[in-house]
Amino acid sequence: MTEYAIHGGGEGSDRLDILGRTIEDSTREFLQKADIARAMTCLDLGCGIGKVSMMLARMTGDQGKVLGVDIDELNIQKATQTAQALGMANVNFSVSDAYEFESDRKYDLIYSRFLLSHLSNPGLVLEKALTWLNPGGKLLIEETDFSGHFCHPQSDDFDRYVSLYQDLLTKRGANANLGQGLPVLLSNAGFTNVAFQISQPAHMSGEGKLMAEITFKGISQALMDEGLLSECEFVEIQSGLIQHRQREDSIMSLPRIFQITTHAPG
Repeated sequence: MTEYAIHGGGEGSDRLDILGRTIEDSTREFLQKADIARAMTCLDLGCGIGKVSMMLARMTGDQGKVLGVDIDELNIQKATQTAQALGMANVNFSVSDAYEFESDRKYDLIYSRFLLSHLSNPGLVLEKALTWLNPGGKLLIEETDFSGHFCHPQSDDFDRYVSLYQDLLTKRGANANLGQGLPVLLSNAGFTNVAFQISQPAHMSGEGKLMAEITFKGISQALMDEGLLSECEFVEIQSGLIQHRQREDSIMSLPRIFQITTHAPG
């Protein structure tokens, strides 16, 4: 999966840690509405550092089974260490590319967050996911509509960051605004009863306001590699993002998030 634009490694893992805390409540409410039952078997596709995998493991109980899959070895190492430290025996993690992952078992539930928008062929992964679900099994997706990302007061640097993020994913054949099109894509892949709601955390204080600047830093090398950004422009925009975040009167959102629930036929 060469499309993924946000750097991994230690800084990438730290970014996922902050992101996970920022949207933890929203994701938990989304999962709770999905009526996740005890003893369910679950797959977390693109699990990052495993925060949602472990949330699912708690919801499904000792008889449940959760597998988290991610392409980044450091993420999987951190997720495994955290689960072991917490004594969570019903969750495991594995390194795998979303395109190449194969499963010899069926799942009651598959979850994915902020993965599909980075893929040039998300429909292929959705078609495969359909084969991994038991009849009537649930697919839960949280995905971005980056065009809904906002701040107040208006900031040219923030607007430039939002534009560059979208341009980068487009250049790599992906879609930062995939959330809007996912209901149709899921129906075309064979899923049934597609429903969605929208969540958008926004902050006047706290680490949620860090997300723009750390995400911009995370994509800066990819932007430069693609010829979309110079080092001088990065420094200028990053400085503007930091200054806007430090304003006590500023509001900074995360991208608009489509939270989608659908089912396998049966």
